[in-house]
Amino acid sequence: MTERRPRILVDARKARDFGIGTYIRGLLGGLAGLDRYELHALVLPGEEGFLPSGVTARVCAARHYSLGELVAVRRAIGALRPDVFHAPHYVVPFFPPRATVVTIHDLMHLTRPEHAARAKRAYARWMVGRALRLSARVIAGSEETKKEIFAFGHARGGKVVVIGYGVRGDFLEGEEKKEEKGAPYLLFLGNDKPHKNLDGLLAAWPRVRAANPSLSLVLAGVSVGRTLPEGATALGWVPDADLPALVAGARILVQPSFAEGFGLPVIEAQAAGTPVACSDIPALRAAAGEAAVFFDPHSAASIADALNMLLGDEEKRGFLRKRGRERAAAFTWRAVAERTAAVYESVWL
Repeated sequence: MTERRPRILVDARKARDFGIGTYIRGLLGGLAGLDRYELHALVLPGEEGFLPSGVTARVCAARHYSLGELVAVRRAIGALRPDVFHAPHYVVPFFPPRATVVTIHDLMHLTRPEHAARAKRAYARWMVGRALRLSARVIAGSEETKKEIFAFGHARGGKVVVIGYGVRGDFLEGEEKKEEKGAPYLLFLGNDKPHKNLDGLLAAWPRVRAANPSLSLVLAGVSVGRTLPEGATALGWVPDADLPALVAGARILVQPSFAEGFGLPVIEAQAAGTPVACSDIPALRAAAGEAAVFFDPHSAASIADALNMLLGDEEKRGFLRKRGRERAAAFTWRAVAERTAAVYESVWL
């Protein structure tokens, strides 16, 4: 008789989101590649196609950020009876199973007052507190996030483990770029929430464009229809299949965030052989290592100066391409899945 595989249920209702969605899709793909589990994922209606092969979709139509989702997710758990339930956001339902794992990517709703209205911050504080109290293990995306969790005051030290992020293999080129082809563009990869500091980048952009008239600024993940300065274009949602070529084709990836839980676009750009210019903040220092140029995100002049310097220094760009690819090689979703599987086993065995 064949032994039943452990059944894992992941709340993937944010699979289409930008940062968390990338994590969900990458982790599920890595777990499916391990071929150890019976994998199931909760998805919103119509979003079954965002799941990788080897994962069974279970539709859950509950609205985000509502009490109703706490009931709906609990019903889904009761129907499936998984060995482990994984909430890759901080949505832990009413009466969660003992083997519940939560991933907290950052506490931006609490640490950045401009990120959400007071009512949303209060809701986030309540939900994060519940997640930390009721889960068996908490995965933090970085050491910086782990520090924020401890400062929040609801988690025992042994409950929190740091597991970083991975990069899909298709971001890696067959060989390093030998020359830069096509119309040059800078790439911003992310949403336009306040902590991403898109306004700071747009304030710096005229000085960059004045020094580089043929250059354009491409904003991937930013809503189409936003008023932008000349030479800047918003692409909105970019499908996974299109991202590697978009990142690889950029002259520079720029990430001007005021705060980050990790900064995955930095690693994706490094994997693709694209030089990185980013904010001088702890999370991005940890993600980029020495393979980036750093600037003060609070100063448009600092952002512009860093970009103009890097655009004018081909040798520096070549150095960052080489060092970045070496660094990014260590970040794989299979490695993330292996470490996450060890967490699962620690809570159900």
